[in-house]
Amino acid sequence: MILEISDTRTLADIREEFSGVYPFLSFEFYQEPHEMGEATPSKQLLPHHKRIGDIRKQQNSGILEIYPQLKTGSIEQEFKRKFGLHVQILRRHGNAWIQTAGTDELTLGEQNEIGRNSTLDSLQGSGHPIKREKHL
Repeated sequence: MILEISDTRTLADIREEFSGVYPFLSFEFYQEPHEMGEATPSKQLLPHHKRIGDIRKQQNSGILEIYPQLKTGSIEQEFKRKFGLHVQILRRHGNAWIQTAGTDELTLGEQNEIGRNSTLDSLQGSGHPIKREKHL
């Protein structure tokens, strides 16, 4: 997938586009950076309605190519390097979302599959019918 990053887009725009391709993953944007393998405190979370131009000092627009074989940590670092954005990738875990900080070395494809399996396992245990979806 190719994400267009420009000052007029909102954080919600980027999140929705990404989750459309990776339904068991999401982005959150934060005020401060984090190190590889490190979680980001929720008090630094930025509101989804914010425009990219309002939250960053580095005003580069452009595209970010994201593929299933890329590691989550490297994607987060690329957002920071190219666009000055502090991103954390989250994975669906049942009914919750967790930061992938401890698994930054896994690929997006692996993370999405873990999230899918966790969600399906959670739903199977709840007695809800499950619709199987095609793999990405």
